[in-house]
Amino acid sequence: MTLAQVTTQTQRDQVVLTGNSVPWRRAELSPRVEGLVTELFVDEGSLVETGDPILTLDARLAELELQAAQARAREAEAASVDAIRVRDELLELKKGRHASEAEIQSAIAKVEMSAAALSGERAAVTRAQELVERHRLRAPFAGMVVSKGVEVGEWVQRDEATVELVAMDRLRVRAVLPQREYPRVAAGAEASLRFDALPDRDFGGQVLARIARGDERSRTFPVLIDLPNPDRLLAPGMSARVRLTLSGPVVPVLTVPRDAVVTKSDGVREVWRVREDEAVLRAWPMRIETGRALGDRLEVVAGELAEGDRLVLLGNERLRPGQEVTPQEDDSETTTPD
Repeated sequence: MTLAQVTTQTQRDQVVLTGNSVPWRRAELSPRVEGLVTELFVDEGSLVETGDPILTLDARLAELELQAAQARAREAEAASVDAIRVRDELLELKKGRHASEAEIQSAIAKVEMSAAALSGERAAVTRAQELVERHRLRAPFAGMVVSKGVEVGEWVQRDEATVELVAMDRLRVRAVLPQREYPRVAAGAEASLRFDALPDRDFGGQVLARIARGDERSRTFPVLIDLPNPDRLLAPGMSARVRLTLSGPVVPVLTVPRDAVVTKSDGVREVWRVREDEAVLRAWPMRIETGRALGDRLEVVAGELAEGDRLVLLGNERLRPGQEVTPQEDDSETTTPD
């Protein structure tokens, strides 16, 4: 059976906080015009990407206005082309003195007026196209629809919230920081998070900001931590324990190999410490709490371990309390009895 030792490493001081996850982006989406809902593309729990359709309103009148604007634009374009033709013909006739200066100036003015009219009609087309597009509501960012307050056939008012969209690719944890630690936390500081929903996993994040508005009664300050959530394992509203690395001098900490830690079904972590009993090595379980991951080792933040204690590294899944163990040398970290 392979054994390993408890060792000491130097690390910066840390503080443990409690916090809750909140969306880093959240929006109550509403159409920019009023109208009748004709299509609804999402439901609660739907995942959408940026630009995906959410709903469509009846845009028949807006589409008719667009067609009329396009027809007026074509008419103005034809008038502009004709005005240019007349001007060019008069300029050609001027070379043979067959056109007066007044006729030429009038033709030039008509070209300018027709160009202005064409510009105005094209702007009207753009406006009509925008009005048609405003009858379609699209996702401004990728996320999950967490609530829906409209159905097909309902009339919605402009700026009336129809669905609530929450970004899921990243989360923000809002924790409470004691005032004595406020000067030692800075933006960009490393954070290790463990959620009650996933007690056997550690997540890494960074401090986004510390908020300079404290609670006068508790003398605490909010601190915001951002962490990626690409697999959507976490969700807003989850509670978390946050471990922040503080600025200042380094301190010694006990560490154990990651493989020596057994996580039970209830989230409790334990190691099997080996002690000599009447010249026989026996293994006994010991409950511990771990902190940061330091490479292939874990920091010990609670438990009755001491530097140099021997732990079962491999083969600890089926041990019984007090079971005799026979150590084997396996690598540089393995120890055997004297």
